[in-house]
Amino acid sequence: MWVLGISRRGKAKMIALGGLVAILALARYGAGFDDYRAVTGHLKPVEHVTVRDKAVAITFDVSWGESVPLEVLDILRKREVKATFFVSGPWASSHPQAVKRMKAEGHEVGSHGYRHIRLSRYSRDVIVEELLKAHNILHETLGEEPRLFRPPGGDHNDAVISAALELGYITVLWSLDSNDLRRPGADTIASRVLRRSKPGEIILFHASDSAPDTPQALPRVIEGFQDAKTEMLTVSHLLDREEAP
Repeated sequence: MWVLGISRRGKAKMIALGGLVAILALARYGAGFDDYRAVTGHLKPVEHVTVRDKAVAITFDVSWGESVPLEVLDILRKREVKATFFVSGPWASSHPQAVKRMKAEGHEVGSHGYRHIRLSRYSRDVIVEELLKAHNILHETLGEEPRLFRPPGGDHNDAVISAALELGYITVLWSLDSNDLRRPGADTIASRVLRRSKPGEIILFHASDSAPDTPQALPRVIEGFQDAKTEMLTVSHLLDREEAP
């Protein structure tokens, strides 16, 4: 299993990120942060993973509701598929048993921050506060520290990513949006995901009641990937398969 800071392949690979905070964070947490490549001074989140195998990561943002999250968990359990859930602090606080169930059933739980705000518009102090409030709730609920972070709405800048990195988080976005929030219907969602998906894809779904089509689309997506012999992994397991550039 790929764990924050340590690759199963064992060899540390560091890339200077152009800031003392980032450098100190790398020194603290070790390897595994080469996905934060310095591109003209910009810190990059993980959006896609270069893999040789036919494998993808299915991810869910969770911030509201009770029906869809539980339906999604039921589907994943029945189909024996593991996924990554990015859970907001308030939702985790009000639904601790669902979060514990995610962990117990082998899913990966990451942070989706606290308030659903555009973090890039705020100061570093506010960004850190938002991350820590969610982190403390998830840590207490899970009994372990989450290590993946997806900013609300995917909104980010260097300050957001470097603050997350300082707190021990890898920032994860997505390379393929299912568009389930637009409620286009289950057939359209499944067709879009299966048609556009490539190896290494990080796929965005929502397991919130604001995306009622998701439970109907998910079994079709899973069946399509299974028919195509495509593995469905957690984000961390997908990162563990990453091929060196």
